[in-house]
Amino acid sequence: MADTETSDQKLNFEQNELVLCFHGPLLYEAKILKAENWGPEDSESGDIGPHYYVHYKGWKKTWDEWVPEERVVKHNEANLMRQKQLKDTYSSKKKKTVRIGHKLSVEDPTKSNDNSASPPSHQGDVDIEDKDEAESQEDQLPKENYERGKKRKKINDEEEEEEFMNRLEIKIPLPESLKVKLIDDWENVTRNNALLKLPRKYTVADILNEYLESKHNLIASTATNQKSDKDDIHSEVVQGIKIYFDKTLGNILLYADERQQYVNIRKQYLDKENSEIYGAEHLLRLFVELPRLLAHTTMDQAATETLEEHLVDFLKFIQKNEDRYFAETEYERHGMPPPKIQEATEKKTCGYISKSEREGWVCANCKTSNTPGWRAGETSDKKLCNACGLYFSKYKSHRPEHLWNNLRNKPA
Repeated sequence: MADTETSDQKLNFEQNELVLCFHGPLLYEAKILKAENWGPEDSESGDIGPHYYVHYKGWKKTWDEWVPEERVVKHNEANLMRQKQLKDTYSSKKKKTVRIGHKLSVEDPTKSNDNSASPPSHQGDVDIEDKDEAESQEDQLPKENYERGKKRKKINDEEEEEEFMNRLEIKIPLPESLKVKLIDDWENVTRNNALLKLPRKYTVADILNEYLESKHNLIASTATNQKSDKDDIHSEVVQGIKIYFDKTLGNILLYADERQQYVNIRKQYLDKENSEIYGAEHLLRLFVELPRLLAHTTMDQAATETLEEHLVDFLKFIQKNEDRYFAETEYERHGMPPPKIQEATEKKTCGYISKSEREGWVCANCKTSNTPGWRAGETSDKKLCNACGLYFSKYKSHRPEHLWNNLRNKPA
């Protein structure tokens, strides 16, 4: 990123300043975490000028983002009033309905000719005379009408909340062996200070293409020469997974220790998508987040069931080929602090709990002594290694032997 001090263009907002920021058609309170002037080489999209890394008040950190200066306004009374007017305008448009037969269609205020992040500057403005007249008429309404209006608003809010809660839940169960891969990946990055070598030998794009090819071959073997509906669905699902992965990797799929590696690798491979660099380890993280992401879509029950069926089928394909797609030995500690070296001690039984001899513990399940941390087992005198402990805590059963990582079972 360009240095703010050496850039010629003035920054109108400062780091740690409280501001209002456009997100879609509305304004939200936000705090500026970073302020930078971008040059032509600082952004993949070619954006230049003042940009701010903002955190929206009350939102998760996964929503933190870089925004151009056009989306940021001062936090003052005038803009707070504008924020309220935009919210009222948006809410009133959203509740406008038109009945066609027995169906109810709702106007979507976000579908407009202006696709920019910031709405027109006069949107939501109210003429002073019209406003005074409206307030005067409201004062003349009987109290019972006012109370009835408040009751209707409460009912509408409850209906909107109920509608959101009743949305069909997307369930994507991960196979047991892939859950263990997720745990091992998390342990390698966050505990062992190790990062995957990039680009991966089998990238997400490679996996998706192999899956699609396998489905094409299966359909072709069913003695039909015409392009079937199933073929179209498989292509759409694969394309959807690729789009979700490319868009969400940098925002919500990376651990904190991986972010600098992501910045470096993106500068090195400007002509490639994320799905052409990262592999199955990060793809599994997407499937953990997918139910939450898809909850904001408006699919009916039939579409939801069809999507679940194809996503589960895709995970089974990954499980079938996991020996090729996952390679634990390709983690490296490039640029990371070296792991702590423990002195070799005589191994004791898993029930040995002396603090002075803690390094001699052996996992009660997989019998390993090489783990970044110990977890409680079924009883207080039995200890489990980190991976077995996480598995037991979540599934209330021990990791089966065929899922043990032989590399980790070697003596420390």
